[in-house]
Amino acid sequence: MRRLCIAVVFVFILAPFVLAQDMDTSASEPGVFQLGEILVTAKQEKVDPATTVTTFSQEDIKAQGSQTVADALSKLPGVDVQTTGKGESHVTIRGFDQDSVKVLIDGVPVYEQYYRTLDLSLIPVDAISKIVVTKGASSVLYGANTMGGVINIITKKGGKVPVTSMAASYGNNNTQAYIFNHGATVGDFNYWLTASYRSSDGFELSDDFNENNPYTGIGSDYNEDGGTRDLSEYIKRTINAKIGYEPDADTQLYLSFDYHNNERGVPSEFSRYWYFTIWDQWHLNLVGQKKLSDLTTLKGRAFYTKHNDRLTDVSWDADHTTSMKWFETSEYDGYSEGGELQASFDFGAASLVKMGFNYTKDYTEQKEFYDETTRGVVMGWNDYGWQPRQEYETDTYTMAIEDEINPTDRLSLVVGASYDYYDPKDASSLDELPDSIESFNPQAGIVYDLTDDTSLHASVGKKTRFPHMKELYSYYAGGNAELDPQQTISYEVGADHAFATGITGSVAYFYNDISDLIQRVRVDGDWQYVNVSDAMTQGVELDLAMRLTDSFSVGANYTYLSTRDKEADHELSFKPRHKANIDLRYGFPFGLTTTLQGSYTQRQSDYDQDPVRKMPDFFLLNARLEQEISLTGKLKTTLFVQGTNLTDKDYQVDNGPEAGRMYLAGLQVSF
Repeated sequence: MRRLCIAVVFVFILAPFVLAQDMDTSASEPGVFQLGEILVTAKQEKVDPATTVTTFSQEDIKAQGSQTVADALSKLPGVDVQTTGKGESHVTIRGFDQDSVKVLIDGVPVYEQYYRTLDLSLIPVDAISKIVVTKGASSVLYGANTMGGVINIITKKGGKVPVTSMAASYGNNNTQAYIFNHGATVGDFNYWLTASYRSSDGFELSDDFNENNPYTGIGSDYNEDGGTRDLSEYIKRTINAKIGYEPDADTQLYLSFDYHNNERGVPSEFSRYWYFTIWDQWHLNLVGQKKLSDLTTLKGRAFYTKHNDRLTDVSWDADHTTSMKWFETSEYDGYSEGGELQASFDFGAASLVKMGFNYTKDYTEQKEFYDETTRGVVMGWNDYGWQPRQEYETDTYTMAIEDEINPTDRLSLVVGASYDYYDPKDASSLDELPDSIESFNPQAGIVYDLTDDTSLHASVGKKTRFPHMKELYSYYAGGNAELDPQQTISYEVGADHAFATGITGSVAYFYNDISDLIQRVRVDGDWQYVNVSDAMTQGVELDLAMRLTDSFSVGANYTYLSTRDKEADHELSFKPRHKANIDLRYGFPFGLTTTLQGSYTQRQSDYDQDPVRKMPDFFLLNARLEQEISLTGKLKTTLFVQGTNLTDKDYQVDNGPEAGRMYLAGLQVSF
């Protein structure tokens, strides 16, 4: 295995010095679903360039061998992906946790309603055309709960040329995937369909894993003894379907359906043995846009999202001496429904005004079953059997206006404000509902094109994150109905520069001043969510892209992040101080494409431990080889092999030991 790793690295070192010819990129690709964007797309706006926006394209997804959204996001500047206590992959952006980040699929907010988060490892990339990450003072039209930023996962749509592809792959521990894509245009209609199936018996820990490690080995909270990580197996099923109607250049109407049906184990701490026997999420999205005149464009969206998960405790210890069930089953069954309406008024070079209104209703039911082996019964919390069903409901409204003003060809100003309103409607666990919360959030930005090659930007904006249902209502986790919303003032200055043809770079400094930080702390011996203190995050992001030849490209990014809980006077937990990524790609004239990626993470700590635990630094190396074989004019076959953590590094972040060296090989046929 180690010899293979050395050979792969050797290929990449020699690749830039091999005489190359232009690669054939003429194969048809599906279209990008532009209505998946939140903002009206009638013309290029400056509100996003006033902040930092990173786009991860379909080409990037394929070249890096990303299998899930979590994989794709982990290589972006300012972004970190970590595994939580229930084995879920959550993202942090510039130090903000995922419950402060709005995650969208084609403009539709997607999350589990009780926690307001989504396990991004359960969202495959099979139907994705691009992922857009907006940080800092993102547009006010995105609505509330965007304190950390916005992640919009945009799927594919049928293009002018019919496309059909089928792929299969196989890897360690019976890891396998089967993917089908098809799309086409028929008259004024286009359609797209993706269906995929993925499964695995779990991931292997590193050969260097030490079963005597006091933090992760036998007898620790994780109790791992090496080999396959306990309960890391999964099954993932996905369907994405879309039909669009575009009778003319000014009219678009689309109906899309996105469905994820999963089962997976939960590699977790505290000797918990949990399994998601149900993890279903689907949404319907009806969206249309009409350009009424050169002045006015209207856009509307209606959506319905359904989420259901059932977590089963599969541990067993009859005498309760070494393990104890927390519950027999714990189930959340909820939905979100809502919509948005936008109008843009294009006054030419002088001004582009956008107005928007959006509404989201969140509802969830909490259902739990205790038997004689559960911790709750042993501690006298409840009787046996199903507990009384808890129902929660909230409404969130946003009204926003934004104006892009262009005094000159080189100068653009963006000003905007939103009024956000959060209204708890039902909480069966409380005698009295929490008060409604309202917030006014202004922001402004400036973009100045210093030269044709250099652009400067700056922005400042106030953002609000409302408490989610668990923080308000949870009896066992310490819900607090008196919580105030988190708020932040986000500042950013940055520059983009084209050094030469094919070589671009950017730098951004950001500072977030956070007030009323919501954290779970001990109060009189019991855990409770409280507004503990103020906090700040600040840092620098550097990004460099170099297309050195038609065949060789290099991408690199670096993030410096400093965080501080001002009251506790220490850093925030699991926020790495330094993170760097590099991506090398080379295409040989005979159709072989090679990609090598490295990622370094340094200095992060767990302040929930006593004493504080400093997490080890780690460097990960991944690679992918892909060979195209054109059998006929229309039929193309692609063979690939890829490896992750090639050096078999034993490392961990927030939820115990992570995967060691893993391989995947497969083929794709398209026509």
